[in-house]
Amino acid sequence: MKKFILILLTACTAPSARAQSTNNDLSPFLTVQGRGESRVANTQAMIQLGFDAAGQEEAAVREDITRRSQAVTAALKEQQVEALQTTAVNIRPEFSHEPFVAGKRPLPPKITGYVGQVAVGFRAPVEDAGKLISSMMSLGANSVASMSTEPSDEERRKAENEALTAAAKDAETQARALLAALNLNWTSIRAIDATGGRGGPVPMPRMQAMMADAAAQLPELDIQGGETVISREITMQVTFGSR
Repeated sequence: MKKFILILLTACTAPSARAQSTNNDLSPFLTVQGRGESRVANTQAMIQLGFDAAGQEEAAVREDITRRSQAVTAALKEQQVEALQTTAVNIRPEFSHEPFVAGKRPLPPKITGYVGQVAVGFRAPVEDAGKLISSMMSLGANSVASMSTEPSDEERRKAENEALTAAAKDAETQARALLAALNLNWTSIRAIDATGGRGGPVPMPRMQAMMADAAAQLPELDIQGGETVISREITMQVTFGSR
């Protein structure tokens, strides 16, 4: 009778909830997958400011972006922001090409000017992000290259544990419901795999570049952190027997 129940259960259960047995362990077991989620507020903002310039002389372009980026970096140090770093430095020539004329040797391109860019990244609390962006753009930054928000490390770990607990309860609920429906007894937990299903931060929408002169006249930016959804999955194997 026990063998007939095992065959029926294997044929009828879904791939995420399977009854199995092995040659080494003759006890039948059921495999279920549980899923849990936890939502956590994003309290940290990762901001990258840009300093762009263009001109006829390379030295003038370099001096412009260097002066403005140094002023903003010094101000950010005074604000004691975290993870302050220069993430990009780029100065390159711009070229013009003579139109092609049949029968004539093409002329080499001519340098018509230079463009330069410096990018500075830092981390700050979400509630300070709008004020910092507005003030740094008034000091010389002329673009927001990117921005994203995320929870603190402590809050992320707490949410991970909550999602893991929910996944374990979900797996147990599924297993007990299936066994009860088939008039079988839960015997023991054979194995647990909790390595799957990890969520990531939810990025903020990319902000459009703004010129510093215009940004100084705008009201302080209102930055909303949003939330991150942490998800975890658990695979559980449960042995069972007949009642």
